Amino acid sequence: MDKEKDKFFIISRILEYGTMEDVVSLLSEYDSEEIVEVVKRSRIIGRATANFWGLVLNIPRSEITRCLEPEDF
Repeated sequence: MDKEKDKFFIISRILEYGTMEDVVSLLSEYDSEEIVEVVKRSRIIGRATANFWGLVLNIPRSEITRCLEPEDF
């Protein structure tokens, strides 16, 4: 995987499934604005993950929209 090209996917997966060591590595690889944007826009992280990282990163709940939208079937 390419660190820049695939950053949205990489950040999403680490936030959802990563260990604390993975998160520490993530924070050294990407700046907080990039991580915040993923939390705000990702539809591949779960609600609990988005809410947790929203609290950790001080993102207002109203700005975490994508993962909280109903699924389109």
